[in-house]
Amino acid sequence: MNKRNYVIALIIIIVDQLTKFLVINKNIEIIPNFLNITYTRNTSAAFGIGTLNIITIISILLLIAIIAFIIKENKKITHFIPFILIISGTIGNLIDRIFRGYVIDFIDVNIFNFPNFNIADICITLGIFFIAFILIKQILKRRWEKCILIK
Repeated sequence: MNKRNYVIALIIIIVDQLTKFLVINKNIEIIPNFLNITYTRNTSAAFGIGTLNIITIISILLLIAIIAFIIKENKKITHFIPFILIISGTIGNLIDRIFRGYVIDFIDVNIFNFPNFNIADICITLGIFFIAFILIKQILKRRWEKCILIK
């Protein structure tokens, strides 16, 4: 990883923490009956799964595993952005869990009782989505190459 990646990660963490600070005790309607800023204290993980201590420990272990993977496979990794998103989002939510005892969620989309989320959650989700997309692309490319070789 280069310095630019560290700067991106730091900016994401700062934006996440800043947005959480700005929405404390706020409820703002952005798009009526669809999108609101609704301050929420989340003491569990995604979709209310788990408890604070378990999620904190799992988050720290996953963070260590991802960083160890990046250090070990640094020269083989061609796409660092998904890992930066996951690491930054995880750190952003860990800061909340460790220093507040809960995660501040505030983006409230009023469809299908969808749970509130935050910038860190978006980063983690996008990072996982990008990794899945890259892996699927590589699998399909290998299958395509095999098809060409067979014919």
